[in-house]
Amino acid sequence: MRQGLRLGIVAGLLLLNTSYTDAAAGAAATTGGTTGSPRRAVFDLVANRLLSHVETRGGLLLHAGSAGFVRYTHFARPTPTWKQRVSVDGVMTALAQSSARLHIPLTPSLAQGKSVWIRLKSQATQRVRLEREGKSAAAMQGATASASPTPPIEASIKPGWQTIELKVPPDLLHAGENALVLTFGGAGTWPTSGGATARGAAAVQWIQVGGSEPPTEGAVPKLLDKGMLLIPKNGALHYFVQVPKGGALRVRGRGNGCVLRATTEREANRGGSGKDIPLDGSAVALSGADEVRRLSLSATGSCGQVELTEAALLAEGPAAALRLVEKPRNVVIWLSDDTRADKYKLWNKSSRVETPVLDKFSTEATRFAVAYSQGNESRVSHASLFTGLYPAQHKFINDKAVLSSEFSLITEAVKPAGLYTIGHIANGYITKRWGFGDGWDLLKNHIHEGGGLKGEDLVAAAKTFLTKNPAGKKPFFLYLGTIDAHVSWRAHEPWLSKYDVGAYSGPFVKGCMDPQLDRIVGGQLQITARDRQRVIALYDSDVSYNDQQFGALLDLLKQTGHQNDTMIVFTSDHGEEFWDHGRIGHGQSLRQELIHVPLWIYYPPLFPGGRVVEEGAELVDILPTITEALGVPTPKEVQGESLIAVAQGVTSGYPRPAIASQYELSHTMRLGRYKLLVSGGGQVKLFDGHHDLAEAKDLAATDPVALRFVTDAMSMWLAYQGQWKKSRWGVASNHLPALGADLAAAE
Repeated sequence: MRQGLRLGIVAGLLLLNTSYTDAAAGAAATTGGTTGSPRRAVFDLVANRLLSHVETRGGLLLHAGSAGFVRYTHFARPTPTWKQRVSVDGVMTALAQSSARLHIPLTPSLAQGKSVWIRLKSQATQRVRLEREGKSAAAMQGATASASPTPPIEASIKPGWQTIELKVPPDLLHAGENALVLTFGGAGTWPTSGGATARGAAAVQWIQVGGSEPPTEGAVPKLLDKGMLLIPKNGALHYFVQVPKGGALRVRGRGNGCVLRATTEREANRGGSGKDIPLDGSAVALSGADEVRRLSLSATGSCGQVELTEAALLAEGPAAALRLVEKPRNVVIWLSDDTRADKYKLWNKSSRVETPVLDKFSTEATRFAVAYSQGNESRVSHASLFTGLYPAQHKFINDKAVLSSEFSLITEAVKPAGLYTIGHIANGYITKRWGFGDGWDLLKNHIHEGGGLKGEDLVAAAKTFLTKNPAGKKPFFLYLGTIDAHVSWRAHEPWLSKYDVGAYSGPFVKGCMDPQLDRIVGGQLQITARDRQRVIALYDSDVSYNDQQFGALLDLLKQTGHQNDTMIVFTSDHGEEFWDHGRIGHGQSLRQELIHVPLWIYYPPLFPGGRVVEEGAELVDILPTITEALGVPTPKEVQGESLIAVAQGVTSGYPRPAIASQYELSHTMRLGRYKLLVSGGGQVKLFDGHHDLAEAKDLAATDPVALRFVTDAMSMWLAYQGQWKKSRWGVASNHLPALGADLAAAE
């Protein structure tokens, strides 16, 4: 993305984030008063309309043909049961397969619904059955072995367009998440764009769960009209949000005789009465600061629909202005391969690992507390860092893949800034052979070409470049790919003696070599608890040694006059499991130990020293961060987004996701305090990432509000990740206006 476009997007955010002091009196949504302190907008309800759930006529309306319908289709796992956004007779639909899954959130009032209406087109006479996932219709209605069979929840379907009604028993629906299945008795072939066809049992325009009556043909409520967010008459929009610190709600618009009411509920089985909200732009305080809530905006009274020109969640504090001031002359990336974030005391206070260099560095740099690598091993993660692309796009996944030359590498992206690019790398994949060779003035892979694999060897190579090579006088991009913390793990003193006190005479006296680890993983080398203690101590000593060598690099930059003109990025490509969950190694799961990596960025003119960013960050963000800092265009295909704005507080204040995948078979998203895991087999788990670091307690069944909060974001991202560019669409949990506009244009 070019600099002008970036500035335009940030300017738009600044207009939204204008701080103000509210002088108007009004009723608070849940606390009974208005705010009087400076506030800034952090979540635009209009731009995020595809995250809303529409209530109309007392029922939940699912627009099957809309871009947001993907949030109800269970991540298309384990297999897709809907074909999204297919135009049939000029009507946007979703093609239901013979067994189509639906996962829907219901409020207590919506769960009282006695009917499910479906607007669809069939190509043949057939029947449709509705049941709870994993439970037959007869069982749902209380049938027993001795009782007469209860008629299943079914309806007949004729050829053509029609609206069908399925009567549901009292125990089918409940407040919270509902997993349902629609089973069709027929199938057909439907035309799609470009002359192609798709199989499907029925083309579904909409589904209404509950309510007194369905919409009439052509009367399905819109979400947006002429730039205004619409709340249906006697209906509501439900958002699952995290209420910001000092949270407030600000809306402007026309009520058309309606009263706008807002509720913020933490429990799925509570409805809440809410408070009236003025439409004059007053800031109305919300309860539940820093908590995930179901925010409901409802239109009540004898009136038409509510039309909102503005609706936003506000956080405490004034808006910040983006500062793109002095550009760095040079850029350095220090990658500590296979390094867990929780080995640093700044992430894990109980860690014994000594890293005094990075402890001090953190007071001068910005630290990103929740940074994820995009994969759980070297190939995938390095490709995401070097291209700014998610794995599904760069496809550097299997062991025979080669990174496509169609993608611009970070070395190519910095060339317009006039930087001399040099890399000394001890990871075997970063070579021309695997597609990483473009854009370098000097690239040396120490595994394949010699030169030493220790951190001190790479620092020595950097010193030669900076002090003896004439090119060292030019502005430079220096990449040092260290593998001190990657197996083979070798003993480094004085740290090993501190971390492993007492005599040891097992197989790992001086190190744990790569062949030994392979035998441990394969069950061919049996080790004791004492051996495990030694292996972990070896790894910890390597992390401390790497910290020391990073300090040597900082000293070198200072000695050569580059202490103040160089942007420095410290990060890792993945972590390592050390029997935390019964395994050792990496590439085997999406546990926090594997994907949560350290990330610091140093350059005081752009990144505040000592600042800790709690919002999610990703390796795909590093490339666009560097190009924006240098003032050069970001390659158009890049999906990540510069972290300068969030580091400076311009786009901070609301959760941003961090996403990782396991060879694109399973995915995980960290959003605020919650971490969602979606396996390839369709299993979904939710963990408290703040308090349950071991991921021992699955909250998916007990915290449906939090589950839906992350589900909405994850579903949108998974469905559209091939097109997703954060600089244009925002992040999956907080959209920019272009996302809705682009997806609507595609429809």
